[in-house]
Amino acid sequence: MFRRLLSVFLILALLLCTLPAQAATLRNGSRGSEVVRLQTVLKEQGYYRLAVDGKYGKGTIAAVRAFQQANGLKADGIAGPLTQGKLYQTSGSGSPGSSSGSSAGSPAGTSAGSSSGTAAEPAAGSAVRINAVKLQSGSQGSAVRDLQTVLKSMGYYNMEIDGKYGRGTAAAVKAYQRANGLYADGIAGPKTLGKLNSTAGSGSSGSSGGSSAGTSAGTTAPSSGEPGDITTAEKLETGSTGEAVKDLQNKLRYIGYYTGSVNGTFDAATREAVIAFQQANSLAKDGIAGKKTLTALQSKWAESKKNAGSVPDEAAVFLNRMALESGAACGTLVLSRDGKTFLTWSFGGVNEKTCFRIASITKWVTAIGLMTLYDQGKLDLDRDISEYLPFKVRNPAWPDTPVTARMLLSHTSSLSPDTNVYKPNWNNIGVNGYDPIFDESIRPGTKHVYADYNGALFGCLIEAISGESVQNYMSRTVFKPLGLTAGYSPNFLPAGTPTKDTLLPGGRVGLSVQSDRAAAYNNTADPRGNNGYTVGRLYINTESLTKLAQMMLRGGELNGARILQRETVSLMEADQPGLAASDYGLSNVRHSQFPRGTWYGHQGRYSGLTSNVYYQLDTGITMALVMNGYDYQLENKIVLPAVTLLRNMETLEKLCAQ
Repeated sequence: MFRRLLSVFLILALLLCTLPAQAATLRNGSRGSEVVRLQTVLKEQGYYRLAVDGKYGKGTIAAVRAFQQANGLKADGIAGPLTQGKLYQTSGSGSPGSSSGSSAGSPAGTSAGSSSGTAAEPAAGSAVRINAVKLQSGSQGSAVRDLQTVLKSMGYYNMEIDGKYGRGTAAAVKAYQRANGLYADGIAGPKTLGKLNSTAGSGSSGSSGGSSAGTSAGTTAPSSGEPGDITTAEKLETGSTGEAVKDLQNKLRYIGYYTGSVNGTFDAATREAVIAFQQANSLAKDGIAGKKTLTALQSKWAESKKNAGSVPDEAAVFLNRMALESGAACGTLVLSRDGKTFLTWSFGGVNEKTCFRIASITKWVTAIGLMTLYDQGKLDLDRDISEYLPFKVRNPAWPDTPVTARMLLSHTSSLSPDTNVYKPNWNNIGVNGYDPIFDESIRPGTKHVYADYNGALFGCLIEAISGESVQNYMSRTVFKPLGLTAGYSPNFLPAGTPTKDTLLPGGRVGLSVQSDRAAAYNNTADPRGNNGYTVGRLYINTESLTKLAQMMLRGGELNGARILQRETVSLMEADQPGLAASDYGLSNVRHSQFPRGTWYGHQGRYSGLTSNVYYQLDTGITMALVMNGYDYQLENKIVLPAVTLLRNMETLEKLCAQ
């Protein structure tokens, strides 16, 4: 009897252990490991594209809502038991391009019987295996023939199987990649070939068991291997379905307006994206994609594709969304690793060669020039700068405490952040209360307070010590050796150099290049009069900023040109002995809150323009970013677009490595 009771008890215990646990409801504000799991699976299935941070915010809500809409659930953005159950049930088979039967759960899955307009699916069961590592335009032979055969069996390729990797094959590969969550570059690399080989025996990727439901994951493969064209549609609106709707969703997604499922159904999320696009482009905000809206969308998409150049589609989607959310009028980004650029991206009519008045990155660049004098033994970082300059620099409240170059470079000099007088009467400072530049409550060296006037004195020191204008000295020792396009006035830029005005939020001109060209520039060594140029007036482009960051990353040398000694670069990155602690180094800020190591560099902000240049020793990556004409927001004193990039740098790097 006891043994029978024990057996029953063990069976019941086993059953209880195998029953699924009731999932806790996750919603806005939830945090922790369950949110991490949710974000991870949503990301695997293509709904979530932000950092997996365990914080249930707007991005997670939008991803959950998109999943719910695609799976017939109440689209409230709350991950309750039903939503989680459906999500985790499909996590092994519902990712984009899954080959396991039904496409339920895929962000672009289509239900059986969808009127998407595609022909019936070819017979499944091709046993052909593609024996190759990489195939691309120009490849020939049996492996290409096998590739074409498999793609044809899946409905992506309808041309002659000739073993030649031409435009038709590349288009078919690109369509397959889009449909399966791969990077749509038209090159059959290891991931694409691996996916093809794994699904070759089960018919079209993501199809519903060989039915005529159409392929999953974003673009059903028409005969041309390209998605349906919105320019053939007269009007798309709520309730519309088919290839033109998929193309509408794809193009809205590419330029940043749509984050939902690319499913060929004009649903509420699609309508919201259309309205947002219409509002941004001065069109009637009716949520109906008529001819005017479709024509404008086609134009914006084509422009964005052209600007993106060779940037993989998924990386461009991420960047375009970032730009749209910022509200910036234009911007440009260059990323490099180990001295080689792996991403160049721009929008709004500018590019990596466009020179901007770069704001406070001027201080970072000028500090590099100032430190060349340190390398030459002409500048003692701890010597009273009054001994170099033709005027005495003293905080009136601390007349016996010298101000040093190390204090200027680390922003511990007690100069006031509220200073707006760039040419004070140095002889009268401290007389009858006259003090327009110091914070008299701070003893020099005891507190880090970022102040523009520190940068003003960088140029004064360069001119006083070198006997050259700051422009001529920087050009001789930094700009020309590195091949930079840079100048403290636009008049020093080479003829034909593209430039851009500093824009206010909304795109209005705040500071025009023309007015800077018309302004007089004293290109002589005049440390008393020239102390305003080096605060924020440098013109430079992201291509040149990238070279400077690469030089710092390599310990002061780039392409055979040594600008600084390796020990000097390390000194600029470090805490400064005897001074107040900060993350500033010597005009080289440290940011250690991001993945994979500390970033070094500087930020600039003026009016609606922001600029960021950083390098990461641990990965060998550099970033140069300019965003112009927007009402920027900050997180830990860094503008949000830069924060977004630094947090997701590994993802961007992987996207671009495919």
